[in-house]
Amino acid sequence: MRGSSGEVLDFECASLNAAAEHLVRDWGVPSCVSRWAQQGLGGVDLEACVRTASSGVPLAATLRLTRDGLRGRFQVVGMREAEGLVLWLLEPEGEDPAVVEGALEREREARRRAEAALEAARDALAREELLRQALSKARMVAWEWTEARRAVTWSQDAAGFFGQSPGALGGSLPSFLSCVVVEDRPRVARGIEQALAMDGAYSLKFRCRHQDGTTHWYEAVGQSFHEEERPHRMVGVVADCTEREAAEAVLREAEERYRLAARATHDVLWDCDLETGRVRWDGGQEELFGYGPEAADHDFAWWTQRLHPDERESVSRGLHDFIASDEDAWQAEYRFRKDDGGWVHVLDRGVLSRDAAGRPVRMIGSMMDITERKRTLERLAEEAEFRERFIGILGHDLRNPLNAITLSARALRRRAPLSSTQQQMAQRIEASAERMGTMISDILDLTRARLSGGIPLQVAPANLSNVCRQVVEELSAVHPDRYIAFDVDGRSDGLWDADRLAQVLSNLVGNALEHGAQDAPVLLRCLDLETRQVVEVHNPGAPIPAPQLATLFDPFRQAGAAREKGRRRGGLGLGLFIVREIVHAHGGSVDVRSSELDGTTFTVTLPRDARRASR
Repeated sequence: MRGSSGEVLDFECASLNAAAEHLVRDWGVPSCVSRWAQQGLGGVDLEACVRTASSGVPLAATLRLTRDGLRGRFQVVGMREAEGLVLWLLEPEGEDPAVVEGALEREREARRRAEAALEAARDALAREELLRQALSKARMVAWEWTEARRAVTWSQDAAGFFGQSPGALGGSLPSFLSCVVVEDRPRVARGIEQALAMDGAYSLKFRCRHQDGTTHWYEAVGQSFHEEERPHRMVGVVADCTEREAAEAVLREAEERYRLAARATHDVLWDCDLETGRVRWDGGQEELFGYGPEAADHDFAWWTQRLHPDERESVSRGLHDFIASDEDAWQAEYRFRKDDGGWVHVLDRGVLSRDAAGRPVRMIGSMMDITERKRTLERLAEEAEFRERFIGILGHDLRNPLNAITLSARALRRRAPLSSTQQQMAQRIEASAERMGTMISDILDLTRARLSGGIPLQVAPANLSNVCRQVVEELSAVHPDRYIAFDVDGRSDGLWDADRLAQVLSNLVGNALEHGAQDAPVLLRCLDLETRQVVEVHNPGAPIPAPQLATLFDPFRQAGAAREKGRRRGGLGLGLFIVREIVHAHGGSVDVRSSELDGTTFTVTLPRDARRASR
C-alpha cells in the first residue's frame, strides 16, 4: 500500500494458504501489518517489513501472539516478492539462526532455479510461436531490380504466388505487368516509374488475375537507391492482402449499412473520447433535435445542460458511475431539449472501450427518439387503468341487485306451500346468485391486485389449523360424496389474515375436488417448519398438462376442463391468480408439482409473521 509519491504506507494481506487461514482466524491477526502491535502481536513491525521490501535482505524474527490469556510464538521468515512480501510462520522448533538461514538459502536457491527454468520455457514458447506465425501467415515474395542487369529477380515460387504458371513472370517489368489486371496496369506502371525517379521508400496496391479465374489483391512495399541522381537498384516485397481488402470492404459496407439504418430509425450516433471529454455526433442531430452542424462536436457539459432538469442529476450521475464501474454497456431513458426549446424522449445506449490496462478511453452509442412510443405506452396504461377501474366499479355496483336476488330466492324457498318444481327453481336462482357473487368477488380482487399493487390484508393472530378445519367442513357439506383428509403436524399459529387464507384454501381444495380423481380422497396437510408454516393440498388423478404449468397462476386461465360429475362451479379463471396474490401479500410463495405417478400437489409456504410483508 503506497502513497502518492510511492512511499510504503502499509502492507496488507493479499493471499493465505490453508494453514495460515486457521492461524489468522484463531489468533485474530489483522490484515494490515500496522495494526499488529495494536492487537498484541510483537516481534514483527511495519519498519522491519519495509526494510526487507526495499533492501531485499530476508527477515528473520520471532512473532509473539496474545489473545484471551493465551500466548503463542512462531518463527517468521520473510522475503521480498514483487511489490510486497512473503512471510512464512514456522513452529518454533529451535532458536538456531543458522538453521533458519540455511532453510532460507535453500528456499532462495530453489526459487532461482524455478524462475530460470520458467524463463527458459517462456523464451522457447515465444520463439516457437513466432516461427509458427511466420510460416503460416507471412504469405509474401521478394524481388530486386538492378540497373546493371536491367532485369528483375524474384524469390522462389513467385509465379505460383501470383497464380501463374512457372516462368510466366520472366525477368522484366513488362512481363510482370502482363499478370496485372488490365484496369490496374497504367497505375502500376506510373507507380514503378515514380519509385525509380525517387530515392526512398514506395508503396503500391494492385490486382492480379490467377489462372483459375480468381482475382487477388497485392501490396508491394520497398526501397529505391540512387547513385549520382540515377536509379541503380530497387528492392521490395509483395504481400497477398486479398483477405484484408475483403475484410475492409465488408467493414465499409457494414458502416454504410449502419449509417443508413441510423438514418432510417432517426438515431443519432455519437462517439465520446473519455480522455478529452469531447463528444462527436455523426449526423442525424438536425433532423432529431434541430441542431446544426456546429453542435456535432461538443463536450459533456453541453450535453448535460440539455437534459431535463428533473432527470439531469440522475442521468449524469448514472453515466459517470457506469464509466467508473466494470460494466461494458450503458442504457438510459430521459428527456432531451431540442434547439427550439421542446423536449424529446430518447433511449440512449452506449458501449465502453478500454485500453490494455483496463482504463475506459472511449464510448460509442446512439440516441433513439422514443417520444411516440412513450406516448403510446402512456395512452395504453391510461386505457388499461380505466378498464380496471370500470370493472371494479361494475363489480361493486352489481352486488346490490345480486343481494336482492339472493334474499328474494331465499325468502321464496321458505314460503309454503311450494311445489317441488318451484323449490328447485328457487334453489337454482339462489345457487346461480351465489356463483355470480363469487365471480364478482374475484373481479374485485383482480382489480385491487392490479391497481393497488396487491391484495390488502387484515393481519391478526390466527390459527391455521382452525382455518383448515373450517374449509374442510364447508366443502364436505357441498361434496357429501367426497372424503377430505386433514392432518396437522406441529403448531399452526401466526399473524395472518385468516379470511384471506380461508379463501386460498377453499380455492385449492375446491380445485382438488373438481379436477382430482372422483373416487380418491383429497389430502390437506398443515406443517410446522419453525419460522415458516406450510400447507399442502394433494389429490391423485390426471396431471396438469406441462404446457399449462407455466401460466397456471395467470388471470383468466383454466387448468383444463372441469369434470362433469361432481363439478364444483364454473369461473373466470381467477381463482389461482387470487391464490397467488394473497400468498404473495403475506410474503409467502405457492408452488405446484404434478405428474402421472404422484398426482398434483399445491404447496403454500407462509412466514410466521405477515405484518412486514403487508406494509
